[in-house]
Formats: sequence, structure tokens, C-alpha cells
Amino acid sequence: MWARASFDDDFVLRRRHGVLWLTILAVGFAVSLGWTTWPNLARGGSKVLSAVAVLLALAAAVQTVKTWRVDLVARRRRLRLAVLAINVVFIGVVAGAGVAAVPVAVPGEPGSLPTAISLFVLAMLAGLGVLDLRAIVTVNDAAAAIRPGDTAGRPVTDRAPTGRGTADPVLLRRLDHLMTVERIYRQEGLAIGALAARLDVPEHRLRQAINEGLGYRNFNAFLNHYRIEDAKLALSDVTQREVPVLTIAMDAGFQSIGPFNRAFKAETGVTPTEFRREALIRPQTAPDADRHFKIGQPRREIG
Repeated sequence: MWARASFDDDFVLRRRHGVLWLTILAVGFAVSLGWTTWPNLARGGSKVLSAVAVLLALAAAVQTVKTWRVDLVARRRRLRLAVLAINVVFIGVVAGAGVAAVPVAVPGEPGSLPTAISLFVLAMLAGLGVLDLRAIVTVNDAAAAIRPGDTAGRPVTDRAPTGRGTADPVLLRRLDHLMTVERIYRQEGLAIGALAARLDVPEHRLRQAINEGLGYRNFNAFLNHYRIEDAKLALSDVTQREVPVLTIAMDAGFQSIGPFNRAFKAETGVTPTEFRREALIRPQTAPDADRHFKIGQPRREIG
């Protein structure tokens, strides 16, 4: 759960996660207190807990790798590497030994010291993650000069600390042209490596520019901002009122309706259908509708 909360910007802690944690805690206490009364049952419960530890550590390792490519925060990417290494060691040395009933050759009770060390290191990393990765958002002056007024449309939870002034203004202008004029975000399956190749810059420089210059923590959130603005224009267009929402979503660059609906509601607070209904009822205000795109840029067409 900590790995998901730290590395998945869309993760929301729910009641079922607390139930899972309390269940594992209760079983752990039952196993610890039952050794003298029901040793065989306690031994079996210990094996179950070891198996659960393997599964949870494996899930944390998978989560660490799953969103590695789209992570734009340099310190968090390094944190992922440390967490992945610790989880692999935990699986191999501690949990694996518990499942196989092989004592770990360390001082004290078998398995207790490596477990304590692993949990201590993970707790320290968790503290670093909470203190360093959830900082208050500020807007980089260079980015604000290039995209004035645009910062209001970005989800605050997807932004990282900015203001260090290390982003290349020229690169930001080239990126802005590529996104707002050429609309490369419509390209299906666009990855940060492909975007870096298009700009002819190293991938780490592009990550730094988007993170420190524009304030995004996640590459998908960066793309979705443009895609959702594109979709909002189409949904607000009276001439496209008969165009299916799926067509608009895919035309904007989404690959399916599910991720589009989730991203759209997270950005606007309403579903695409609700947004279209409300937008078509309100009087058409062209200046507000065209706010996302530069002056003179052609309107989107669906055909």
C-alpha cells in the first residue's frame, strides 16, 4: 500500500486496504500468542503469513516497476530502485526462508533480525518519500512566461516542487509548439522516449523539463492534460454533438473509454457526458473555449 501511495499518483486509500492491514495484523498476533497453546496451528499460520509476505513484497516490487517509465521525479525514480532492491532481498532471504522452514543464520530468533532490518529501511524510505515527494507546489517562472494562465488546468496532485530554474526555456518552447500546434499528444501510445527522440534531446533532459519546468510528476498526467482539453473543446462544440464520446476520446489520443472517463472526471469533476450536456446548454463563449490553444491555431475536426 505504501508503494502504491508513493509511486502511483492515482492511488486512493480505501476502507478495504485498512481491512486487509488489520486482518494481517490480527493473524500475526494470533500466531505469536498461540505458540505455547497450539504450536502446530501457530506453525501453519506462520507459513501462511510468510506466503502473504512474499505476495505483498512481490506486489510492491511490481508496482515499483509498473509506472517507472512515466515517472518524471528524479528522486522518486531513485527511491524506486532502492525499494525494488529491498523487496527482492526481503522475498529471497526472509519470506522465502519462512515458507521453506529454513532458519536464517543470524543472531537472535530465526528471521527476526533480517525482518526488522528490512522493515526499518523501508520505514526510513517511506519517511523520506513523505517528506521529500509531497512538497507544496510552486510554479516555475520560466514555464509561467511560456504558458501564462495554463497552470490552473493541471491537477495539483500530479505536480512536483518547481522553481529551481533548471529547466531549459528553449526546450520548453519547442515542447509547447509540439504539443499545442502539432498536437503530438494525439499519437497513440506516445511514450516519453518517442517524444524525446522527436525533440532530439536526451530522455532525462525532457523528464527534467516537464517536471521542473511545467510541474508534472507523471508523464501520463502531462499528456492527459492536453488530451482532456482537446476533448473538452469537441464536447462543447455544437457541430459535434452527435459524435460519440468514444470517438472524441480516441481522436484526442486515449486508447479506450475507461481511462478517458477516469482521467476526465478527475480533471473536471464530472463525466464527459455530463460535461457535454452542461456545455451545450450554456451559451457558447468562443474565447473561453479556445483558451487552451494559441491564437490562429485551427480548430479540431472529426471526420
